[in-house]
Amino acid sequence: MFFPRYAVAAALCAATSTAFMVDPRNARSSGLNSIGSNTVVSGALGMTATISEPTAETAPEPNLMRPPIDYIWEDVAVQLKNTFGYSDEEIDAYNSEVENNKETLMKIYKALQLARGFENACNQQYMQGKIRGFMHLDNGQESIPALVDYAIKNGDKKYSYYREHTHAIASGVDPGEVMAELFMKETGSCKGAGGSMHIFDKPTYFQGGWALVSEQLPYAAGAAKSILLDRELGISDNADFEKHDAPPPEDDDRISVVFVGEGGAQNGRMAELLNSAAKDNLPLLAIVIDNGRAINTYTGDVAKNGNVFEQGRHYGVPGLQVDGYDAADVAKGGKAVIDYVRSGKGPALLQVHTYRFNGHSPADPEHER
Repeated sequence: MFFPRYAVAAALCAATSTAFMVDPRNARSSGLNSIGSNTVVSGALGMTATISEPTAETAPEPNLMRPPIDYIWEDVAVQLKNTFGYSDEEIDAYNSEVENNKETLMKIYKALQLARGFENACNQQYMQGKIRGFMHLDNGQESIPALVDYAIKNGDKKYSYYREHTHAIASGVDPGEVMAELFMKETGSCKGAGGSMHIFDKPTYFQGGWALVSEQLPYAAGAAKSILLDRELGISDNADFEKHDAPPPEDDDRISVVFVGEGGAQNGRMAELLNSAAKDNLPLLAIVIDNGRAINTYTGDVAKNGNVFEQGRHYGVPGLQVDGYDAADVAKGGKAVIDYVRSGKGPALLQVHTYRFNGHSPADPEHER
């Protein structure tokens, strides 16, 4: 290991300062033998030794379990054109709407900062014992709530999983209410009864984090079906969020949005979701948050194919993959997919390749990283 070798070398140098010098940059690969060819070493005690230069070896390439995909906008544009049928002019418009609009870029940036700052505050309070129970943080995945803030509307029905603080805030839930919920206070979004994994807010149609893996998927499909039934039956929500005999507005373009991890997307509920959504042409968007981990398990160890955005091919459901490290591309590509669903063309998949900086929860250091 690097540290013991370096520590031994440092101790020897301190004891016999004239003996030899060790370059820390070489300590990992060649230990104490990286001195030179046939070098005579003389120590403070008058001892000498001849050391031969070791055979040069090429340092092995690091085995990255989670390499970046290094997408550029052109990669996303090709998918939008070939899979979703967008024209070059339409794709350019989505690009320009973000890249050439300072107000839009600032909106995305502020959403990123709010998400990171909120989660950092949660972690601090958890470590101080003020937040208890289960809690899962979203650090590193901020481009997803930034997309929600940019392109998802208040009336859209949202179903998240247990890592949902930032999704709720980006949907319009008051951050103070979310934090109060984590503190188990009555001023929380669920009066302190839901906690970190069960945030619910009627005014923004944020219908919870769900604790069980993939549990939220069928409910999101049902919500999408209810949107179609509202239009068919001529009913809508009143001020108390109860159904009454008044048709939705003519420009009603609500959709149902569900968040799921790429590990959870291997669950059988995903196939059921895609089948039912395709059969009934549901206004449903599944956002797959691909952070490379199915809780603590490296997803590649349990999934034969990690390209979840291609799962819908069997059902005629298009999918798009974007690089979660580029918040602007996530916003542009995500907005295009969202508009596809809003236009009544049916369900779609959006896979965001990202990286979760923290362990599964603050109580989990996740040593395998």
